[in-house]
Amino acid sequence: WIKVSEALATTLERKALSTDVNGDVVTGVASLDQLNRQFRVKRLSRVFPNAGKNEARHRRYGLHLWYEVKTDKSIPVSNVLQSYRSDKHILKAEPVYKKAVIGSASKNFGPRIIAEADVHAALPDASNDPMLAGQWHYHNTGQTGGTPGADIDLIRAWKFETGKKEVVVAVTDGGIQTNHVDLAANMWINADEVPGNALDDDNNGYIDDVNGYSFVHQRGTPTPNDHGTHVAGTIAAVTNNGIGVAGVAGGSGNGDGVRLMSCAVFHTDTESDGFAEAYVYSADNGAVISQNSWGYTLPGVYEHVVLEAIDYFIAEAGRDENGNQTGPMAGGLVIFSAGNDNTDADFYPAYYAPVLAVASSTHRDMKAQYSNYGTWIDLTAPGGETYETTKEGVISTLPGNRYGALMGTSMACPHVSGVAALILSKYGK
Repeated sequence: WIKVSEALATTLERKALSTDVNGDVVTGVASLDQLNRQFRVKRLSRVFPNAGKNEARHRRYGLHLWYEVKTDKSIPVSNVLQSYRSDKHILKAEPVYKKAVIGSASKNFGPRIIAEADVHAALPDASNDPMLAGQWHYHNTGQTGGTPGADIDLIRAWKFETGKKEVVVAVTDGGIQTNHVDLAANMWINADEVPGNALDDDNNGYIDDVNGYSFVHQRGTPTPNDHGTHVAGTIAAVTNNGIGVAGVAGGSGNGDGVRLMSCAVFHTDTESDGFAEAYVYSADNGAVISQNSWGYTLPGVYEHVVLEAIDYFIAEAGRDENGNQTGPMAGGLVIFSAGNDNTDADFYPAYYAPVLAVASSTHRDMKAQYSNYGTWIDLTAPGGETYETTKEGVISTLPGNRYGALMGTSMACPHVSGVAALILSKYGK
């Protein structure tokens, strides 16, 4: 990534970029073109594309200054960074760091598939979702051998609030299966977009973004993903619909749960993109809570462009392009899983002070053995364990209209996002 000066940004926008005989990008700015030739730059493009009706406020935050530079991969990144940083027109130059869904690197984090028939008990005076009794993380009676009460006390919370559709939660993760039988009724719908017509009907800069957008593939329909679909179900699987599981803020069974916006930044564990863009998009399109169960794969690293996009979400979510409050609150809440490395090292973005960092507990209300920890943690929520000797994972939705148990701070985090959505449903404007 590079962040350029206002003068260079203006020049780049006015010129039609071209390529030379070697395919290297030509801008007409001598110093930049020299660098482009030296490092065989084949692509130079804005990180945040023209946002139509939202472009003016993007510029107020300087988002138009960020560009993505793609160089020949045989050239060491450190050489590229040093040279671009020395150009007077470039304010920042930083590498693109590897990111991963939290826990994806371990074989122990694969889903344990569960059928409705595997859960036999019922919970009176709660909801009629047949698998709710197995969701100890909502209401722990000791059904998995854990400690009664080691849960989020959700049944009692439902007596006050079950969720409202005006609250939109952006799931920045792998794609959600948007037509899942237990999720479809609570998916966010972009009412101003006509599905499948290949047009940007609402002038927001994105084509066919009906339930969100795939930033990893740059298309309107996200590819369903195990991790993203599981996280989404914890937040807002349709509650009290007589099917599968319940979501924390999934409503009362009348299509009134909080809404899920799918912001797909992962396709597989090794294919990801569009992180910074996803926060700006979700803020501009009505989300006020941002759910994130991903992180950088090394401690101490981050990208300024991503942090600036997170700051934008915190400041601008729930507002229109003129700054007027349009959502249930003015400004947004960004929530991150803390990581599964059993360390207090500074893993970003969870370590970033303006976000909420969520650690993981077991069905005995103990620290999960994998969970990161430290003074930077804000909250702990049930994430469970599904090792060979422990089977008390978090049960939620999976692609293919399936259900399964997973463990991790990835699973703890959406409990917090769901509870935040309940609070906002109850007390938001």
